[in-house]
Amino acid sequence: MNTLVHLIQTHGIWLVFLITLLQSVGLPLPALAVLIVTTAVTPPTASNIIVLVLIGALGTLMGDLILYFAGKKYGTGILGKLCKISISPDSCVRNTGDVFDRYGAPALTVVKFIPGLSTLAPVVAGVYAMELALFIFFSSLAALIYVGAAATLGAVFRHQVDGLIAAMSHYGAMGGLFIVLLFGLYLLFKWLRRYRLIRQFETDRLTVNDLIELMDGKYDPVILDARPVDQRTRNGFIPGSVPVDENSLNAIADRYAQHQEIIIYCSCPNEITAAKYAEKLRKVGLKRIRPLVGGIDAWAESGQLVVFS
Repeated sequence: MNTLVHLIQTHGIWLVFLITLLQSVGLPLPALAVLIVTTAVTPPTASNIIVLVLIGALGTLMGDLILYFAGKKYGTGILGKLCKISISPDSCVRNTGDVFDRYGAPALTVVKFIPGLSTLAPVVAGVYAMELALFIFFSSLAALIYVGAAATLGAVFRHQVDGLIAAMSHYGAMGGLFIVLLFGLYLLFKWLRRYRLIRQFETDRLTVNDLIELMDGKYDPVILDARPVDQRTRNGFIPGSVPVDENSLNAIADRYAQHQEIIIYCSCPNEITAAKYAEKLRKVGLKRIRPLVGGIDAWAESGQLVVFS
């Protein structure tokens, strides 16, 4: 623990810059905790705090700009790659789109404190082709608020943080190991929950060819679209598909309870959002519901018709 404190005191500014940058591009790093501790062990002068906040905000802004230009160049394809390293991949795409629909550019300041959404928001801004100057303004404002809040906590609770560091130092390497173990358990819990959901629906998934056979056959499958409304509008959808969201689960279950084949799709890694909605729909009454492998991307890549409303 003393080694960690020495590292922060010696290289705190660059450590803050690096960790805020890496967290902004999607790595699950405890930037907020590092900012609080760094502020607490930094000499409490106004100039030190201001420099710390500005460097942290710069790292955050640079990470956001990287994602913004990635979204602008690669479109929604980059979302799936980011979701694979996100702690909460099942909700990040949908929730980010919903927040942008509701608040527009100022949403950048809202989502900065929300894991998952904070990473996806700059990408969505790039996909939406938000004006660069507008993006920089709100992203900078969000970064200053985020880093400033952490620095404020570190300054206000300086003595408590010092006491905690002293207590952890008393236990030496075991104290640091305990912290690492807790963080590791948290990541393991999130991964196991996602893995369980994927495994639950892995055998039930169907391919694009399977879906085409159902559509050409006698079953007349119901196709549910689990993507945000903005993605459905911008990227098109499978003909005849019905949008589904948190507010329509019961209505969907009641309407299609008697159908033998219900298919659900999204545009996320491992069909995780589709599987999540399938699980919820089963709980409210639907018995037979299967995610589409590859979602809308696989459907389009196979040359099938994609329609726009």
